[in-house]
Amino acid sequence: MAGVVGPGGLFVATADGNNFTIRPPATANDLHSLVCVGHTLGWAAGARGTIVATVDGGATWSVQAAPTLASLRGISFGNAQQGIAAGERGTLLSSGDGGKSWSAVSSPVSSDLTSVYFSRSSSIAWAAGAGGTIVRSTDGGQTFSVVRSGGPAIRAIKFAEDGLRGFAVGDAGTMLASSDAGATWKALPTARTDLRGVAVSEGGDRIVAVGANGLVVRSVDRGASWTEVSSGTTRGLNSIGFLDANPDQGWAVGESGTILYTGDAGGHFSAVYSPVAVDLESVEDL
Repeated sequence: MAGVVGPGGLFVATADGNNFTIRPPATANDLHSLVCVGHTLGWAAGARGTIVATVDGGATWSVQAAPTLASLRGISFGNAQQGIAAGERGTLLSSGDGGKSWSAVSSPVSSDLTSVYFSRSSSIAWAAGAGGTIVRSTDGGQTFSVVRSGGPAIRAIKFAEDGLRGFAVGDAGTMLASSDAGATWKALPTARTDLRGVAVSEGGDRIVAVGANGLVVRSVDRGASWTEVSSGTTRGLNSIGFLDANPDQGWAVGESGTILYTGDAGGHFSAVYSPVAVDLESVEDL
């Protein structure tokens, strides 16, 4: 199943890949980011420090108390217990108990952070955002340090299963790559417009990024070369995600309720019915 979040606590999901339906809202606040571990555990983060969690695949949600009222733009869990969240004004939060409790983490930046990722294979976590900033933790999100700054905002950051090969994308077509668990980053050729979301395959060989005006770019050689894929839409795309069990199947979501489906690992996309016309923020396998 795939789940999608958006404004006003919106949660829509599909069990068959093509028919999305509106599910009971997770909260009344806008949701910006969704992360899942397995097929039952999930968390979403959003406006006014909102964090909500599900233990039944999105059938029901509960609010998790967060020590902030800052808008949270990203949330990620490396396993069922360890997670981080980040947001405006450099806000960083950490949990070691599945989100039952969240603690504020001293942040090395005061600028907005818009994306996070927690390694599935180590205690390393990353957050990225305004001014091309990337911060990194090697102790499970307890402390962070700046590893990169300068340039356009970073909107999305993801790593392969091994936690070594990672990619970040952002404004002005920015694309960055790391092969050392995010300690250092190199610039890749830029895309033609802003990028807002990225997905990285388990082995790190396939990367698909989405962005403004329906842009989709794809690499099947670990970022060595890229091709632009026709999405069939000019609406902005905010997020892309693939199924863990079948990584050929995935969805891209974006402006005005846009939902696109791919059955060939991002080689082709087709529009599927969307039950809403509002901007969709984040899509995840659930």
